[in-house]
Amino acid sequence: MKKRLVLICMTGMMIASISACGGKKTDKEAEVVETSSAIEQKETTTTTEEESSDSAQTEMDRVSDREDYVGFQDLDIDTYVTLADYTKMKVTATRPKVDEEGIEDYINSRLLVGTITSRPVKKGDIADIDYVGKKDGVAFEGGTASGYKLSIGSGGFIPGFEDGLIGVKAGETVELNLTFPENYRNAAFAGEEVVFTVTVNSIEGSAEYATVTPEEMAEMGLSYKTKEEVWEAGKRAMEENAQETYTANAKSAVVRKIVEESTVQSIPEYLIEEEAQNYNRYIESLAKSMYNMDLETFVESAYGVTMEQYNAQMNEMFTDTVKQYLVMEAVARAEKMEITEEMITENANEEATEYGYASGEELINDVGFATYRMSMVQNMVIERLMELVTVEEEEE
Repeated sequence: MKKRLVLICMTGMMIASISACGGKKTDKEAEVVETSSAIEQKETTTTTEEESSDSAQTEMDRVSDREDYVGFQDLDIDTYVTLADYTKMKVTATRPKVDEEGIEDYINSRLLVGTITSRPVKKGDIADIDYVGKKDGVAFEGGTASGYKLSIGSGGFIPGFEDGLIGVKAGETVELNLTFPENYRNAAFAGEEVVFTVTVNSIEGSAEYATVTPEEMAEMGLSYKTKEEVWEAGKRAMEENAQETYTANAKSAVVRKIVEESTVQSIPEYLIEEEAQNYNRYIESLAKSMYNMDLETFVESAYGVTMEQYNAQMNEMFTDTVKQYLVMEAVARAEKMEITEEMITENANEEATEYGYASGEELINDVGFATYRMSMVQNMVIERLMELVTVEEEEE
């Protein structure tokens, strides 16, 4: 997950159609209990040796390895970008409203939630579970998951599964003899008897601010002793969140404004191709590690589009990305900012462990040097622009 977040952030834009990738593993593993699609999709996950060989070839053919490649740092930027006068710009940014209703909602969803150790599972709890489903004594594909968080009483699993966990304590394992519904969407399981071996790892309880008692808070292991303490914590957190959101909105508005008002004469196609390639290399590694799928199979299964449609969307999105990069590079030059390879290496080494990489070199190799460098350029440029551009606040 962390690696994915690094890459998304470094693209300098939000890619809505791809954002569903995160957290898919648990959902997919549990899907056979909820729907039939997991089994149907798993049948398409075999990757042939030929496909693996093709992928390995793609890995070697980086755009940045071409003889005529010119990175952002070496471009004659003035031939591509005419900057708007950003020193006179004004933008508006919204600050989320903090009111009593919002504070209470935050408290209910975030603060009055804790781990239960003194009692077994009851309706309304969220149970962290591991489970294995077996049919005729054999574990069936898609019927196994670890660390799955199940809301008891949600009705998301087949009849009897959630009810069978009520009364089970953390650390205990139970066997649930269940039958799939006759009208189950996957005919292979409709009306079939199965056995789920389920271990409850932990129990997460929750309460409502309007009715919570000190005893309930203690039961959930919370540090709050009174409702007043909870309220002050919720209010403080909401105000901090509002400030963070306002700052993010202001930065987005500033970047959007300068990109819109600057003139980009042309955008090198190979830089667009490089960004798409870096992203696809990562997505394919994700698909292989989580689903044993190649990129094309993953795209068709996860997004329901052909590779041709996917590539068209990628081209459009990364055209916008590179356009933004060009403008940011132009501002960096105008402000005489220097980002050396030594600075980039040092920064990557510092971030590597935080984002799940063994080294800074591995981090840069995964996301691409140009993408990683531009993440640093953008951070520096945005901080400078926040000092120069006038930002006017408006309440959401």
